[in-house]
Amino acid sequence: MTSTNVSFTILQERVGHYLFGIRSGFTSDQEADIADCLNDGLRRVYSAHNWSFLRPIADVTTTAPYVTGTITVASGVVTLTGGTFPSWAAAGVLKVNNRYYSVATRDSNTQITLTSTATVSTAASYQLARPEISLDAAFDAVSNDSDLTYYPSPESWYPPVRWRHDSAIRLLEGNNPEFDRPLFYSVRTVTFDPTVGSRKVLVMYPAPDQAYTLRVPMILRPVLLESGSPYPIGGEVLSQVMLEACLASAEHNFEESEAIHEKRYMEMIALAIRDDQERSSPTSLGPDSPRSERARFGVVDDEYRLRQQRIGGLTLDGTSL
Repeated sequence: MTSTNVSFTILQERVGHYLFGIRSGFTSDQEADIADCLNDGLRRVYSAHNWSFLRPIADVTTTAPYVTGTITVASGVVTLTGGTFPSWAAAGVLKVNNRYYSVATRDSNTQITLTSTATVSTAASYQLARPEISLDAAFDAVSNDSDLTYYPSPESWYPPVRWRHDSAIRLLEGNNPEFDRPLFYSVRTVTFDPTVGSRKVLVMYPAPDQAYTLRVPMILRPVLLESGSPYPIGGEVLSQVMLEACLASAEHNFEESEAIHEKRYMEMIALAIRDDQERSSPTSLGPDSPRSERARFGVVDDEYRLRQQRIGGLTLDGTSL
């Protein structure tokens, strides 16, 4: 399988050529037929296996508090001089004169409104912390509600950030807004997009008092393929499998043929699943290791042989690798 990432344009051209004999200039009806084939094919690939690329471990960084300028507060309305409130300010936590306040709304570049009616008459320095971490639209959940770990050292000495239900985090935010090193997190739905579904964020409590790097075991949700999101998740690994799946869908939906692409797809998806199982196995050294499934079938690539020639034989616990 090639490592070249497949794209919406490539799939559209190939399926369009298969169905209509052209690679561009499609009518709106033809584009709709092609889109059905693409999404049917990709759904089939994604549902065939619990793919490791849908369960990545990613490093995310929290936002350091915003501190530019000075503020005054009149009955909960905060006015900023010498700065611009960031776009996320409506979800922020404000610290001024050693007291914490939750932000209700971002009214303009220089004004926010708090959930309480505080007053600060004299211009004062402040800190505005961001509890949320925005993630890719495909983010769906944290795997098994796992702990988030600080990374790298010296943050790795900190205790992990533990999951709490979002209702518990909201209660903490409402009763005791503050920022410090995060101890808990939740996954919160913030918007709904009809093309990708719910948009979710990670919410930290306390809100981060500086920029921290956290290691997050994620679960991703594939999104519909279109010109606005042109690359499917896993396309760099399964480009040929995805292409054959889309062509097989076109074959099934619109053609009475010998199902050539269906046969190719079935062969390729079986190999891809086995390859992914080997790559993600905690006891595997990779799909090209002689101990792997592929090696038992006599499939060891030339690059591995060259590496073996350069570095010599290796052993692990007395077993030749």
